[in-house]
Amino acid sequence: MVKRFFRITLLLFLFAGIFIFCSGCTDTGTISSSNTSTGTPTRVISLAPSETEIFYAINTPDSGISLVGRTDYDDYPPEALSVPSVGGPQTLSIESIVSKDPDLIIGTTLADKTVVDSLKSLGYDVEIYDLETIDDVYSNIESLGEILGLEESAGALVDNMTSRQTAIEDAPKETPAPKTWYVVAIEPLYAAGNNTLQGEMIEEAGGVNVFADMDGYFVASYEAVIEREPEVIIVPSGHGSTTVNFTQQILSIPEFRDLPAVKNGRVYTVDDNTVSRPGPRIIDGLEQFYQCINAEIL
Repeated sequence: MVKRFFRITLLLFLFAGIFIFCSGCTDTGTISSSNTSTGTPTRVISLAPSETEIFYAINTPDSGISLVGRTDYDDYPPEALSVPSVGGPQTLSIESIVSKDPDLIIGTTLADKTVVDSLKSLGYDVEIYDLETIDDVYSNIESLGEILGLEESAGALVDNMTSRQTAIEDAPKETPAPKTWYVVAIEPLYAAGNNTLQGEMIEEAGGVNVFADMDGYFVASYEAVIEREPEVIIVPSGHGSTTVNFTQQILSIPEFRDLPAVKNGRVYTVDDNTVSRPGPRIIDGLEQFYQCINAEIL
């Protein structure tokens, strides 16, 4: 491990050069560190809320491993709030990260790639995960458990999650499968299409994603929603906001008054963080989707 004062000195001399070099990088694939530490890391920085949740879910009281940095949005579990922030996903501070002398940095592909490459150039061990499916979440948990020497607790967490997922897959479901729309945001009107975590959860929970013909997250027109006639609408609680009520906004759109979901009172609100963070609580989100999509038989 390069000594902390040396890293800070190196950062001051090379900061500008590193950013000029990295600004030309265009690789958008999964990033992983080429510098694997010898021994178990003890000082960890998380660059994503999902990674923070995974860290706390598998860490044990006697591990000797601590989270020494997080992002502005890492608010679960509550003890994470006592950890100093190193910025937001796109506003990460290299100086702040360096000052905490981490021996492992974890995050997702949403992290600023220029910052990630800069940290790797300074010799830090960095693991960045691509989390687009539930299976990706399991792989992330197992990988972090191996890196931290916490294989047993990581395995127990995955076993619990997969058991609950299997229970949802085997549970009774409405027939025919309700046409379901997951609302990502209102202004503009974003929807979750194919190859999204929420799209997978709709199918797992027994629904049919009305936007399965679209890829990723996209802006949907009122006309496209009306044409697809969703029978179930699932709405997030508002991305952490206490003032925005997405459900009321959907219900107040005149063009949506005749949608089957609106007419039949099947517009449901779920906790945004639970259903959108690819971490241990994603199965809680899947269970919420199941309850919404199969409310008629529960």
